[in-house]
Amino acid sequence: MKKVFKKILKVLMWILIVIAALVVLLLAVRFIGKKINSRTPKNGINENMYIDVNGQQQWISIYGENKDNPIMLYLHGGPGYSTSFADWAITRKLAGDYTVISWDQRDCAKTWIKDAKKEIVTADMMRSDLEVVADYVLEYLDKDSLTFLGISWGTYYGCDYAYSHPDKVDCIINLSQVVDNELGWLGEKEDLLKKTENDAEAHKLAEEYDPLLFYNLTEEQLADFDALQKAAPEERPQILENNAWLKDFMQKMSRQVQIKTALNEKYGVPEEGISTSDMNLVAAVFFNPYYSLSELVTVLSYEDKNSFTIERQKDFYTSYTLKDKTVYEMPFYVMQGDIDDPNDVVKNYMESITAPDKEYRRVEGGHMSTLLKSERLAAFVHEIAEKNKENTDGHL
Repeated sequence: MKKVFKKILKVLMWILIVIAALVVLLLAVRFIGKKINSRTPKNGINENMYIDVNGQQQWISIYGENKDNPIMLYLHGGPGYSTSFADWAITRKLAGDYTVISWDQRDCAKTWIKDAKKEIVTADMMRSDLEVVADYVLEYLDKDSLTFLGISWGTYYGCDYAYSHPDKVDCIINLSQVVDNELGWLGEKEDLLKKTENDAEAHKLAEEYDPLLFYNLTEEQLADFDALQKAAPEERPQILENNAWLKDFMQKMSRQVQIKTALNEKYGVPEEGISTSDMNLVAAVFFNPYYSLSELVTVLSYEDKNSFTIERQKDFYTSYTLKDKTVYEMPFYVMQGDIDDPNDVVKNYMESITAPDKEYRRVEGGHMSTLLKSERLAAFVHEIAEKNKENTDGHL
C-alpha cells in the first residue's frame, strides 16, 4: 500500500512540475512578446499614460511610426465599452499613415481600473471629456488638428465634436456608423418585415416587435424600473403587485425578448468575434504591451463588475443624433458592414450630407466586421491618408 501511495505522490509531483514549467514558459513568452511590442519605432513614438480629464485619471496610448504624420484619435464604442485589451494590434496597422491615440473613455477599461467613478454619465460630461482629451493630444504632439476614427457610439461622438470644432478636425473616418438610435431601431424592424415577407409566422412576430418599448419610457417610469432591478429578488413580486403599470410593462418586455430571440434564430445577424477576425485576437490579448495579467483578468470580467450608467437613454442619444447634421467642413468617410445598415439608414444619410469629400464603403459582415477585418480597414485608411496628402493643411 505504501509503494502505491509513493507512486501516486511521485506522479502528482511530476504533474505539478510540468504545470509549473508550462506556466513559467508562458510567462517568459509573454514577457518577450510584451518587450517586442513595447519597442518604439525609429523616428516614431510609443507611449501610454494617464491624464486628468475633468477630475478622472483617464488612460491614453500613443503609437506611430513617424512623428511627422498627422494624428488620429480612435473613439471606441459603447458608450462604456473599450476593447483596448485587444484592439491595439489593429490600430497599429494604421501607424504608417497616422500617429494613433487610443483612449479609454470615462469609466472604461484601464480608466475604470485606475479611477472608477461609478456615477451617472451625461452627454455634457462626455462632450467635455472629449474636448479635454483632444486639446491635450494636440498640444502634446504639437499639432493643430486631428482625424477621428470612430466605431459605433464613437461615430456619434466624433461627428458631434467635429460639428462644433471644425477648425480642429482634418477628417472623419467612421466604422459601423450610427446616425440616430430611433431611426436605426425602426430601420431594423422594417428590415425584419422585409426579410419575413414569405414566412407568415415570423412576419407576424416582426409586426409585433417594438424596438422602442424601453427607449420611450418617461423618467418616472425609468425610476420605477430601476427600483425594481435594485430590489432583492424576494421583494420584486410585491413591488409588481403594487404597481400595475410596471407589472404590465415587465410582461411586455418579456414578450419582446421572446420575439427578438425567435427572430434572431432565423433572421438575426451572426455574432462576430475571434473566429471572424483576420488576425489572432487571442495573441493580441496575451501580448498586449499595455496591460498586466491582472488588468487583463479584471477588464475581461468588465461587464460583471462595472457600473457604467448613462442618463436616460432617449435624452442622451437624442442629444447626439446626426439627423440634422448634414453639412461637414471636412472629408467624411464611412466603412459599414453589409448586414449592419438595416433599411439603408446610414447609406441614405451619407447621400444626404455635403462634405469636401465623402465615401460610403461596405464590407462583408455585421457591426464589428469593420474593425475585425483589419487589413481592409488599413487599406481604407491608407487610401484616405494618401488623398489628404494632396493638400498641406489636410483638407481636399
